[in-house]
Amino acid sequence: MSTQQPSNTSLSNTPRSRRFRNTLAALTLSLVAGASGLHGAVATEYLLGPQDKVRLKIYEWRASKDSAFGWPALNDQFTVGADGTLSLPFVGEIDAAGSTTGALGTAIGNLLMTHMGLGRPPNVAVEVVQFRPFYVVGDVKSAGEFPYRPGLTVLQALSIAGGLRTRDDGTGRLTREVISGRGDLSLLTLSGINLMARKARLEAELNNADEIAFPEQLTKRTQDNAATIAMEQERLIFKARQDGIKTQIQALGDLKDFLAKELQALEEQLTLYDKQIELVEKELTGVSSLVSKGLTAAPREMSLERTVAQIRGDRLAAETAVFRARQEISRADISILEAKNKHATEVSESLRETQAQMNEISRKAQTAVQMLHDSEVTTPRLLAQSRNEEAQPSYTIVRPMPDGTASEFAATETTALQPSDTLKIKIPLSPIEEDSLAILNESGLSDLPAMRTPSADAQAAATSTQTQ
Repeated sequence: MSTQQPSNTSLSNTPRSRRFRNTLAALTLSLVAGASGLHGAVATEYLLGPQDKVRLKIYEWRASKDSAFGWPALNDQFTVGADGTLSLPFVGEIDAAGSTTGALGTAIGNLLMTHMGLGRPPNVAVEVVQFRPFYVVGDVKSAGEFPYRPGLTVLQALSIAGGLRTRDDGTGRLTREVISGRGDLSLLTLSGINLMARKARLEAELNNADEIAFPEQLTKRTQDNAATIAMEQERLIFKARQDGIKTQIQALGDLKDFLAKELQALEEQLTLYDKQIELVEKELTGVSSLVSKGLTAAPREMSLERTVAQIRGDRLAAETAVFRARQEISRADISILEAKNKHATEVSESLRETQAQMNEISRKAQTAVQMLHDSEVTTPRLLAQSRNEEAQPSYTIVRPMPDGTASEFAATETTALQPSDTLKIKIPLSPIEEDSLAILNESGLSDLPAMRTPSADAQAAATSTQTQ
């Protein structure tokens, strides 16, 4: 028996033939689904597809030993890949999508016979241990993903999802959600007001304005205490920060003026030293002339020379003090510039953070408005159901197609589902629900892009989170 590693170069496993069989299988599934929608559930043999998990059992009868030989490397569970193939030892990749378990077992046996050099194909049993899922969404208790089983109908799928949603399941919860949603919007409103006031104050600081120019969203809220308090607080902060930076710059300016006066005094002192040196040197010249003629004593000349040296030393110290004073004046100028730049940088960073927080508040408010809308629209529906005015649910199946699109069609309770189907269940509005929804629409709740809600708090939150 040959033991070389199997390859998947079989003509029946080429990409072109694989695509053809997948398309043919998908068309077959669509025709079966259409027949099921018209005549109810039809028992058809299950066709494999991606995400299906199968178990293989492979045995070979060896007459020479009068016993059955198992294939332990292949007696295992395998999952159909996204491309519809199974990857098996000694076989390689084999098409599974669109095949029945029997057809797949026959194909695997034939490939093993070819690749392993057997006299006849071994017996291959294929068992589906986990079917690929289907999905249920809409007015059910437990929407989500569920494992498929052959012969599944819409009514059975509804029971798997927990049945239709009733008042006891959602009314109390949704009422709490409405109250909580309005509270969240009220908090978002307050946060939006504070952030808008802070942004206006930071812009005034950045532009060195004398007062804050608050946006119209705040100034027109004359009856809103929160807006009034926020604007007043920002005015106080603006004045305190303005006074603080002015005091800091004024102190540095006063230091600069003091250093300038000190510099002026030192420069005048240098002038006096130069005059003293000139006078003493003139006297020294005369005394030196007399000493050379023997008309005066030499100590007098030496005393004048010491005086000149001392005055020059004092002048050098004063000149050093002049340089130091000029350096301190330059440092004061740099400190003033650094104070202004630091203030501008802090304001710019705070303004950027404030704008980011406003954007976050706006997104949160939009989400809260949408959630409140869902709660306040769904609650009247559930209340209407509790008064025995429940309408019959409608069923829609969304079925993926081989070309990547989806086919959507109406179904009944007896319609058979296929793997990967999405079942949408919706309870139509009753007359009372229509009236409730009309009242909500008249309040502007349906105008979500403008962030309008049926309550005053929600309306205020939506308005406050919009920025210019």
